Amino acid sequence: MRVTLVTETYFPQVNGVSRTLGELVRVLSDHGDQVQIIHPDYGAIPDPRALAVPAFRVPFYRELHLPLPPFTRVRQAIDQFRPDIVHIATEATLGLAVLRHAIRRQYPVVSSFHTNFDQYSRHYHLGWARSIITGYLRWFHGRTRETYVPSRATIRELEGLGFERLALWRRGVDATLFRPDRPRRGAIREALGFREDDVVIGHVGRLAAEKNVAHLGDALAIVAASRPRARVLIVGDGPARADLEERTRGFAHFAGYRQGEDLADHYAASDVFAMTSLTETFGNVVLEAMASGLPVAAIGSGGVGETVQPGRTGLLVDSRSPPGAITTVLIRLVDDAGLRADLAQAARHYALEQGWDAIMEGLRERYQAIVEERRASEFAVR
Repeated sequence: MRVTLVTETYFPQVNGVSRTLGELVRVLSDHGDQVQIIHPDYGAIPDPRALAVPAFRVPFYRELHLPLPPFTRVRQAIDQFRPDIVHIATEATLGLAVLRHAIRRQYPVVSSFHTNFDQYSRHYHLGWARSIITGYLRWFHGRTRETYVPSRATIRELEGLGFERLALWRRGVDATLFRPDRPRRGAIREALGFREDDVVIGHVGRLAAEKNVAHLGDALAIVAASRPRARVLIVGDGPARADLEERTRGFAHFAGYRQGEDLADHYAASDVFAMTSLTETFGNVVLEAMASGLPVAAIGSGGVGETVQPGRTGLLVDSRSPPGAITTVLIRLVDDAGLRADLAQAARHYALEQGWDAIMEGLRERYQAIVEERRASEFAVR
């Protein structure tokens, strides 16, 4: 197959979407498929299969690169490649331009839903625009053959908003990379001044308002004040980092963005993983933490509530619970070493069953079915 993948986030950006799409490209390539990747220009050396589109870096949110029209070169590159199928992973300017072009050229086009932009609106004082954003996303995905969604919870939510032709496309994890016995676990703890008997609460992710990090910071402050053995390790960056640093001043270590082996080592340096986001369609970092042998304390909203098994691989609190609820479960995990060990073992076991290859091969089969359907209809016309 010849697959065109269009996305407004890709390597070297560090997030769940770019990691997922990187795994998709790997599996397709392993099967001998030709993949054309179209993404914003991040100023780094691009993948030789990629077309890097000029982009504008948003000043107040440096992780966002908005592709700049006109997209004449993009349309020409797609026509030259002659894809069997086009997969649009993001819905902004680049995705919209390619959607319109694919429809005009009658290329089979599918999409995926990764980010709850309509939910993000309230975090940036744009609640008035939520119905407009939802309407646009429903229109956008309604013009593709299928939309791939990472959790059943998100499918139910989207169906309730009128979205159609939704298919489950879960996420996986590399459990050979993310594992408890990472070689630099002890070195990182020692370098950060953690003692052997300290209980390190870790968090990995983009530090932004829509990730509910203010709630996380307040909860961690209460835990640190009441449990001297509790320490905090934050991996990631973003526009809310300064605020989170202020809320956790004096007891949290901020490691910034980490990748690959270094990221896996930082997961393993923790003992517990904390997550307070309410907007996750899946939450890749939760599964990576579980593969690293970390019990999870999280708000059971969206995809996170499907990944974590309450009382078995972690402890969840209801999204409607008072702010102190996540603090209570974190303190419970800090205090109870036996519980941490039991949950950690079960979390690791669950993650071992969530490999990327089978998940991506399932998506590839859906591609093939659409391509074959189109070829059959063309043959019938002839």
